[in-house]
Amino acid sequence: MKPNYKLLSHTYDLLDTLYFNRFETSPRTAMLNAVPREKISVLDICAGTCSNSILIAENRPQAMITALDLSADMLKIAEKKFRLKGIKNIETIVSDACNTGYPNGYFDVILLSLILHEISENSRAAMLKEAKRLLTPNGRLIVIEWEQPKSPSQKILFTPIKQLEPRGFKEFLQRDLAAYFENLGFAVIEKRHCDYTKVYQLRKC
Repeated sequence: MKPNYKLLSHTYDLLDTLYFNRFETSPRTAMLNAVPREKISVLDICAGTCSNSILIAENRPQAMITALDLSADMLKIAEKKFRLKGIKNIETIVSDACNTGYPNGYFDVILLSLILHEISENSRAAMLKEAKRLLTPNGRLIVIEWEQPKSPSQKILFTPIKQLEPRGFKEFLQRDLAAYFENLGFAVIEKRHCDYTKVYQLRKC
C-alpha cells in the first residue's frame, strides 16, 4: 500500500505543535544556532517536508540548502511550502542518503534530524559514512535525536512517540551516541539537551 504522504506531512507538522513549540528549548532552535551565517552549502538528509530546511533558508539567506529524500511525494509537499513562502535558496533531490553521488567535501553543514533511530544498524553506519565523505574538512554534522524526557508531563506526552517508533527504539534511547559517533570517525563538538531531544554538533576526525 502506498503511504499517504499528505497524512504523514500533517504528522510531521504535529512535532512542532506538540513537542517543539517552545522556541528557547526547541531542537530546531539549537540546530539553527549551529548553522553559520556566511555563504555555505547545507545538506538536509531525509528532509521529509523540509521544516528544518525552511527554517535555515528563512534565517540564513546566504546558505544554499539541498533537501534530500527518497520520497518524491514528500518533497513535492515541501516544494508547495517553498512557493507559498517565496523561498528560493532550497533545491530538492530524490536520492539514496547512503549513496548521494555528490563529490567529496561538497557540503559545509549536513543535517540528520530524527532519522538514525528509524533505520537499520547497517544503513545507519552507511549514512554516517556518506555524511563524513561529503563534509568539507572544517564542516559540521548536526544530528537531532530523541531523548527520554525527565519531567512527568513530558514523559506522558512522549509515550505515543515510543509506541509509534520501530522495534529497538527503546534500546536506541539508551545508546551512548557520542561513543558511537566517535567510533565512526566523528568528534563531538557540542551536545545540547532540548525538548524531548538531544542535538549534537560533530566534526570529522
